[in-house]
Amino acid sequence: MSEDAKKKESSEGDKKKKKIIIVVVSILVVIIIALVVVVACLLGKKKNDDDDKPDDGKRRVEGSVRTVLEESDADDVMGKMKEEVAEGMFECKMSMEWTFVDGNSESKDAYIANSTNNTHPIYFDIYMKDTEELVYSSPVIPVGGEVKNIKLGKKLEKGEYKATVMYTLLKDAESQEEISSAGFVVKINVLN
Repeated sequence: MSEDAKKKESSEGDKKKKKIIIVVVSILVVIIIALVVVVACLLGKKKNDDDDKPDDGKRRVEGSVRTVLEESDADDVMGKMKEEVAEGMFECKMSMEWTFVDGNSESKDAYIANSTNNTHPIYFDIYMKDTEELVYSSPVIPVGGEVKNIKLGKKLEKGEYKATVMYTLLKDAESQEEISSAGFVVKINVLN
C-alpha cells in the first residue's frame, strides 16, 4: 500500500473517530438539558403544592407560580443532575478497524476495553451493519478489563465489512441490570 493511501486511510479513520465523539457529546448535552428541564419542573411542582400556605412573596401569574432557584438550590439540582448523567455514562476504549487473516481466524488488532475511568461493568455485541446479524457476544467485562483477539461467530468471505459494536453498561455483573447502551461502527477487513 502506498504512503499516500495509508495517510488517506488514517485521515478517514480520524474523521470517523471525531464523528463518533461528536455524536456521543451531543447525546450527553441533550440528556443534561432534559434533566435540567425535568428537575426545574419537579421543583416548580413542589413549590405549587404549597399554594394553600399564606402568601410567600412569589409572583403568581394566571394560576402559575414563577420559581427562582436560590444559589443553594441550584447547586443541589446540578449535583443531582451530574449523578444521574454520570450513572449512564461510560468511556469506550476500542480499535475502530479490525483485520482477520481469513474468515475463521482471530483478529490480532481487535481490541475493546472497559476503561478504568468507568464505574460499571460492560458487555458488547457485534452486529453486521448490512444484515444486523449478531456475530459476536462478549462476556461481561469488569472495570479495567479488556477483550482482544476476537473471533467472530460467522465465517466471513474475503472483503471489507461494516459492523456495529453495541456496548451495554450494567448496574453490576450479578444482576446484569442494564443502565444504558451505545453503538459504534467498526470496519472489518478479511484478507483471504
